[in-house]
Parts: sequence; structure tokens; C-alpha cells
Amino acid sequence: MWIIRFFFVGLWGTIIAFLVAKNPPDDHSPLASGHPSKLSFSLLSQPTADTTAVVLNWSRFPNVLRIVSLLCRPELESTIAIIHVWNNSPTKISKELLECPGNRLQITNSPANIYFQARFLACAEATTPFCFVQDDDYLVLPEIIQTMRLRFSNDSLSTIYLLPPHEALSSDLKRIRVGSNIHTSFAWLGHGAIMRRAQARDFLALMQYLNVTENEMKMSDNYYALLANVYPEIWFDQGIELGGGQAFTQGAEGDERNNRHIAQAAKYLDQIMDCTHGPCLRHDIPFINLEDQTLSAVYRAPCVGLPCLLEITIPLVPSTKFDVGSASQVLDIEKLNRDTFQRIDTEDYLLHPPSHAVDGNPNTGFCTTKGVRMGDTIEMNLLGPVANSGLAEVVFLVDSNARFMLQATATLQFRDNEWINSSTTFACVPIEQDLNQCSSLTPWLHFSAFRVLFERDVERRACFHEIWAQERLLSYSSDIQVMPNV
Repeated sequence: MWIIRFFFVGLWGTIIAFLVAKNPPDDHSPLASGHPSKLSFSLLSQPTADTTAVVLNWSRFPNVLRIVSLLCRPELESTIAIIHVWNNSPTKISKELLECPGNRLQITNSPANIYFQARFLACAEATTPFCFVQDDDYLVLPEIIQTMRLRFSNDSLSTIYLLPPHEALSSDLKRIRVGSNIHTSFAWLGHGAIMRRAQARDFLALMQYLNVTENEMKMSDNYYALLANVYPEIWFDQGIELGGGQAFTQGAEGDERNNRHIAQAAKYLDQIMDCTHGPCLRHDIPFINLEDQTLSAVYRAPCVGLPCLLEITIPLVPSTKFDVGSASQVLDIEKLNRDTFQRIDTEDYLLHPPSHAVDGNPNTGFCTTKGVRMGDTIEMNLLGPVANSGLAEVVFLVDSNARFMLQATATLQFRDNEWINSSTTFACVPIEQDLNQCSSLTPWLHFSAFRVLFERDVERRACFHEIWAQERLLSYSSDIQVMPNV
């Protein structure tokens, strides 16, 4: 039977406001009373803690206190085994300054500031097979870390990167392909990322193999994603900035420095793949993926309130160019792609990203500028098989155009071992202004995901404000309301 956890937007908005000063919905919000914003299911199997969280400290120690306090919370005990704070600051810190019960906290007071190299050294030395890494200016919610770990595995080709929309767009526009050898892009790690310990070790071995300079090693973040030679798996984050302290990248000078190192990483990749210079020993080189890879057309965002992952195949921007003659053109292709866009092409991507459909706030929403195509899907991945004892109800909070799409063109499907069509359609009722609640009930008892499949093209802008699922018990006419016990 499901463990039912209702998260009301009014309550969750208060929590988010405490963390990030985000305004909660008012008392007249359609979800402020009586309507659950999320419902969690009980997974049939639970993970064990096998991940080390690595947090870098330089000039924002108050932020580190908050981040460590969050990482040490009970709900992450089955995910995070060790919290490793790597202190690059000359001011020493000790465990007594940080609140973390048990023996999960590890501190390294670095004799020198080694910048971003530190996160890879800390991960390479970890006793766990996986590492979650982040900087000290962002807060990543526990359920998002849980989602990342549930999604990630030893078979994952790419590190998973959390990025705000403007950085995600930059990474999309930098995607390149050089024949069948090079297929990569750039992505930052500091907003939150999960990797294997083996990836950190192999990356450090590659940097040693390349005989990089000390300065290049310190700027490891600028080299990691490009040299992996895979298209990075990027998730839209929930944008909880902490600020404070002294930012590392500031102004045009900081951007120029970053681009210089990105260009150097691309140059190294070209040299490795160019067998006309020196011995061709690519199969002996660590870290770099040598298998061909296709470009993914899926956009992803983790849910606020519980572990789940929204996956969308609707195109969010016009097609971009990515075929180039060499990896060294990575910055040129980004500029070329940007120059082909008009403002309207990226406005919804930046202001109404997929993460806004799973943030528990009906005042935000994911919007698709050009509508949907036949075959597009909006999927909610529950990251494991779940079971229920009643009816599963899928709910969309949408504008009038999205309501039309759901009722006229969409088929609801559930995934067990394969995708199976639901026998029911969406019933929609207006809530307020241009806001509609569309729901569909199904007696499906076991599933690991649900999605809507659009059966034909609809060329009109549409917004999806919230998406969730809940259990309707057969013996009751209304939902059971239970506060979260994550």
C-alpha cells in the first residue's frame, strides 16, 4: 500500500520562502487548501547509503553551515553516507562548528586553495562508489539528491548535472559532434552533480596523462564535461541560490578566463582524437568515452517535495547546429546558435522551464512556445515500481490551451514492464482565471511511471502549472490527507 504524503502548496511555499524568499501562493490559490500538490508512493525497494557528498568551502562558511545541516538530515541517511567538507580557505574549520549527528562528517583543511580540483580529489578518496558534489552558493533539496541517486547507476554514461535554465541553454548550444569520434558539450558541476568515484579517479588520471599545468588542474570543472566526450545529462534545477561571500566568476574577466579553459579542454580532446600526431593509443586513455552516441531530445527536471523526475520530449527551442570540424569550435557553435535565435525562441525556456511544473507552486508553470507534435510525451518517472490499493489519479493543473491538448490529443499511459494505455480520459474543471484541473482515474495497481502521449500536432502555446499523481482509496469519496514523513 502506498505511503501517502500530501504536500500542500501553502505549506511547501512557506518552507521554500524560508529557504529562498520565494513567495508562497495566497490563500485563494487552487492548491492552498484541500488540493494536494504532490503525492508520494512507497517504493518496493529502498536504497542504502552509498554516496559521499562533497562540499567546497572558500568564502561562504554560513552557507556551508546550512548546506551541511541539510545534508545531515534524517531523510538523507539512506542516500548520503559521508559529508566531506573540503575547506580551501586559510581559516581552519572543525567538526564542532558544523551540526551533524553521528560520524558522517569529514573535514579537510587544505594547506592551499586548489580551487575545483578539490572536489575530484575528495571524490577519488571516498569510501563510497558515488559522489554528490556542489559549491557553497546553492542549496539542493534532499528529495532532489535522492532523485539523482535513484536515477544514477554504474551503467550511467554521463554524470548528472543540475543547472539553472540559462546555464542549461548554454550547454545545449555548445553541443558538438565531430564525425563519430567526438560528441560532447560543456556543463558546470557547482549547482549540484552526481558522479561515480571511478569517474573522478579516471578524470584525475587523464589530467595527469595530459600533463596539464597547475592552473589547469585547479580549473578542473572547465575540463570535466568536455573531456568525458558524452552529451551531458542535464536537469533543470529549482534555482535555490544562497549568495553571499565572494563569487569566483565575476564580470567579463571571469567569463574570459572560463572560456579560455573551455577552449583548452576542447584542444586537448582534439589532440587525443587526432591520430595523425603522435602514437594513436586512445584505448589506453582513461575517462574519455570512445563509443559513438546519439543526441538526446529529452528535457528533465526533478520534483520538489518527493523523489520523482519529469521527462519531456517536447522541443523547447528551435533546432541547433552541432556538426563541426573540431572540438575547438565549441564556443563558436554556441555563438552561431545564439545568433540564429530570436528572443521569443528562448523566452519560455528561460522563464518557464520544465522545473516549474513540479515545484509545488501553481503560480509558476512549464510553457511550450510552439505547442506539441505527434509523438511528444510528458512523463513522470517515479524511479522505481510502486503499488497501490485503490485508484491512481493523475492530475494536471493547466491553462486552456494545455487543457485542449489533454482532452483532444493526449493518451494517458502507465509503465509496468511496458507502456499500457489507460482506458480513461481526462476530465477538466476550471479553477480560477485561466487555470484548469484535469484528472484521470485508473485502477492500475503497479507502475513505475506515467505519461501523456500526444497523438497529433497542436501549434499553440500551452502552460502546464503542476503535474502530480495521487491515490484514491476505493472506500472513501475524498483523499486521505497525511502530512509528510519523508
